[in-house]
Amino acid sequence: MELQPSIAIIGAGPSGLVFARLLELGGITDYVIYERDESATPDPWQQGGTLDLHGPSGQLALKRAGLFDKFSKDLARWEASGLHIVDSRGATVIRTGEGSDRPEIDRLQLRQLLLDSVPAHKIRWGHAVNTVERNGDGPMASGDNGCIIRFVNGTSATGFRLIVGADGAWSKVRPLLTSVKPVYAGKMFIEGSLSHKNPSYKIAAEMVGPGNMAVLGNGIKMAVQQVSNGTYRVYFGLPVPEDFYHHRQSSTITANDPTSKTEALRQVLVSSNDFYATWAQELKSLVETAEGPFRAWPLYRMEPDLVGWTRRVAPGVTLLGDAAHLSTPFAGEGVNCSMYDAVALADRIIQGCGRDANLATMKESALEEALAAYEEDMFLRGRDLIHRSTKIETMLFAQDAAALFLKFFQ
Repeated sequence: MELQPSIAIIGAGPSGLVFARLLELGGITDYVIYERDESATPDPWQQGGTLDLHGPSGQLALKRAGLFDKFSKDLARWEASGLHIVDSRGATVIRTGEGSDRPEIDRLQLRQLLLDSVPAHKIRWGHAVNTVERNGDGPMASGDNGCIIRFVNGTSATGFRLIVGADGAWSKVRPLLTSVKPVYAGKMFIEGSLSHKNPSYKIAAEMVGPGNMAVLGNGIKMAVQQVSNGTYRVYFGLPVPEDFYHHRQSSTITANDPTSKTEALRQVLVSSNDFYATWAQELKSLVETAEGPFRAWPLYRMEPDLVGWTRRVAPGVTLLGDAAHLSTPFAGEGVNCSMYDAVALADRIIQGCGRDANLATMKESALEEALAAYEEDMFLRGRDLIHRSTKIETMLFAQDAAALFLKFFQ
């Protein structure tokens, strides 16, 4: 009979997996990860793009996890760290980042690297969380934080000493700690792709190369990034209402017809002066030929001043990454920050357990002290990230964004 784990980790994203890996290396093996995905094989909509890992955060986490050598030798695209900034006329504003210590890696590659580092039996696939609730007001058994996790599949789990919410923007664990919810940032990315056979592939290859390009102007944005197989992801950044993607679809287009949806939206983007109609033809062609089905990514953030809670609200519960301090992606540090959160929390837990490496025998007061110490630093880090990302967001979507960006770098 399998013993009840002491720790439940909600979410098998980068922060949850780094945390699990570090627990494993620290000798704390009585944990379980609950993940909503049905398996490690990603659905088409989960393909994702690429991200850069920073030395003091993402790379540090991989070093602590014993995974940096494999990352560096087999997966890191060191040549892809450059960023080409152009304006809506296609003129270069600045090239930056070439040769920097921020190599790119596909999101799926990072996830698989981390998945392979954690024992497969520790992950419960197909366990999307419906709610996490307090299990009554009566006395709890020793080693039980008094919470019950209810899953969408109809099952439930309880009896944990610690529940760690690493479940992203719409965390089901967060309501135990705070009533704060993400707010729409007023910006949305529409995602498409450029395969090797795309008629605009050559344009992307010449303008972007192996790295990233950001096109700024007229209060909108375009981002193009190469992924590991040499194809490109294209993101159309728009300051639009939260329901823009669905509202823009004709009522005659059915929900099960993504091709028609994509073409209807493409027509809006290339014909409206509010979007890309007046941009240089080489840039406009990236919109005209981008392959779908398009996917909308409305951007949300937490209000920075509301990031935080008091430990007595929910003993034995804490959060990592976006679940704790969701920001927009413009500072380029969301995943990096969440991976560092995992390092910081694991350090506190392992230190608090001492030589026994057993959370089950750790005094409740010691566990709460460890969580409080982690959160004190995490709150400051998270608020700072939200502030910086929002400041950069404002600059990127200004009418004179290219000029402001050049001044920013100078």
